[in-house]
Amino acid sequence: MSDLLPSAGSVYSFRTAPLSEFAPQVTDRYGALKVLGSNEHCVVITVLDSIWSKPPSLNDVRACGILRQHRFFHTGSPAVWGVNAEWWNLSDLDEMTPLGTISLSAEEVQLASKNLKQLQGSVFSTVCYANHAAEGEWRWANDRHALVAEQERVTAQQAAKRAAQEERQRTRLRGLTWEQLLEETPFERWSPSPPFPSEEFTREARIVVHDTCRALRALGSKPRKSDVRRLLRKCVEWFNKADEQAGGVIETEEREDICAVLEEMAYVARQKSLVDEIDNWRTW
Repeated sequence: MSDLLPSAGSVYSFRTAPLSEFAPQVTDRYGALKVLGSNEHCVVITVLDSIWSKPPSLNDVRACGILRQHRFFHTGSPAVWGVNAEWWNLSDLDEMTPLGTISLSAEEVQLASKNLKQLQGSVFSTVCYANHAAEGEWRWANDRHALVAEQERVTAQQAAKRAAQEERQRTRLRGLTWEQLLEETPFERWSPSPPFPSEEFTREARIVVHDTCRALRALGSKPRKSDVRRLLRKCVEWFNKADEQAGGVIETEEREDICAVLEEMAYVARQKSLVDEIDNWRTW
């Protein structure tokens, strides 16, 4: 199966996967997605509003429309989003199979144009989101009580992990030095790409972080707050520009990692109060 960018109207079936480790690990369900448009930067796709017990045929999906999302915080929004062209990967979904092509509706053409032009309200994610939408909406309609209970377990697990990470970070900050930061490789978990940013983005980000560390170290053991602010803000602004040029690759995990590094630099520079200002500087 080719990973070349698909044409508008292309339809694919896929086997849905469990939404978490707490869900039944075999779903025996199949969904379908439709490509609404693409260019060199983006592929716009939608999930169709049916679920099957076996792989659907092209005729099975002809009468399907756009899936409307109602689970948890959704209020009927269409399951339509753009995927970074570099992230278009047919292996992201289980048993993803091309079925053929179907003409687009007027609504689908409009939604494709909105996302391709990155107009206000357009949404961007990965191919994997098709599974979250299809399986999530089926569970919400047919197995809501169990889905909510599973999500509560996921939330509790994530909270416990964050608490443990915060405690490790507090312990680390107490003895952190410039030499240690310069010996380490920032953003080590940013591999592979996708889902993380490109190797070039990551490589340049590491250079910028280390250059900022050296500049801050050169300010001495008791630097002025204004000087530290200037250097940290310059670093943040680099990420702002780089993220924009890369098409918005800084998402939740990347944001957490960058903010953690900035916090560490502020602490080692003895200006930890500047951590509270970082959110005002960043655009990601």
